[in-house]
Amino acid sequence: MARITSAGAGRGARSVHVPKVAELVAADLRRRIVAGELADGDELPRESDLLDEFGVSRPSLREALRVLETEGLVQIRRGNVGGAIVRRPNATTAAYHLSLTLRANDVTHEDLGVARLSIEPICAALAAGLPERESIVEELTRLVDQSERCTTIAAFTESAHAFHQRLTELCGNTTMMLLAGTLESVWGAQESRAVAFDAHPDDVPERKRSIAAHRRLIGAIEAGNGDRASREMRKHLTEAQAGLMDERGSTVIELTTTPVARPKH
Repeated sequence: MARITSAGAGRGARSVHVPKVAELVAADLRRRIVAGELADGDELPRESDLLDEFGVSRPSLREALRVLETEGLVQIRRGNVGGAIVRRPNATTAAYHLSLTLRANDVTHEDLGVARLSIEPICAALAAGLPERESIVEELTRLVDQSERCTTIAAFTESAHAFHQRLTELCGNTTMMLLAGTLESVWGAQESRAVAFDAHPDDVPERKRSIAAHRRLIGAIEAGNGDRASREMRKHLTEAQAGLMDERGSTVIELTTTPVARPKH
């Protein structure tokens, strides 16, 4: 990578980083994406148009796009329908990158579960304090009703995860929503993997206990009782995580699936 050294080069001279052309192009496109100038699902301009706009070589432009693809900010389509699709960051894409970091640091299921147990009750309490909690209650109730109609443990696990994910999204605090939502995505991936690869009996009584816990949580939010909502969430997570903790608590977590293409809404 190019560097220049300040005048008087020698022992102790200060080295200054000179960005590569590809880095500068990537930085400009990254800024547009995170600032909302380019919306999720938008197509980037054609390669020829980008080359004209930035006045760079084709290899430099393609290197810039590879950087953005690695960051999950664009999805490169190859072949006859080639091009780049904008992917704005969200909790799901952040979960993938977080799982890489957690896995590299040998984080266990128990460690991850403790973090989830510390953060999600805060989201429940925040939701209970919102003036628009009536609409939150209606949406969460619909999700629980859907869970109750699930006929397999895999479907129920996915539905229960959707409930928790949506609750974090509705807590009213963007920072907490993203932190908790990212952790929930990583945890949900661990649960789904366990259900898919391990022989788990479809424990109907356990599913019923989980649904009842979700309804008690909704009741606390509806009543505007943040302390009670926090307690209900903590109690529920402790019980719900027990099975996976017993089986895999001391084992290192698995990577989440690479973020896939999302439909444009």
